[in-house]
Amino acid sequence: MRPYVSAASDQPAGRGSLSNPFQRRLTICVVQTVVNAIIVVRFAGTLYLVTAHHALQQIGVTLMFAALLGSLARMWFLTVNSRSR
Repeated sequence: MRPYVSAASDQPAGRGSLSNPFQRRLTICVVQTVVNAIIVVRFAGTLYLVTAHHALQQIGVTLMFAALLGSLARMWFLTVNSRSR
């Protein structure tokens, strides 16, 4: 039986600029934040206008945006905390 050889051992040590896990996470956070900001700016007004006369729908839209911001905050929190390790 052949011994198992990891594919990671074949890769050179200085691969690319995003080989650091923190840099990769930070890049993902920045891209995700920009995409979410574009979505909020583009659709928040329209969604609130459409749901203006429906209280439950407006609560749902508000909760949706709160969940979006909460997930962004958690992502940034975990990224910043990974830097200290």
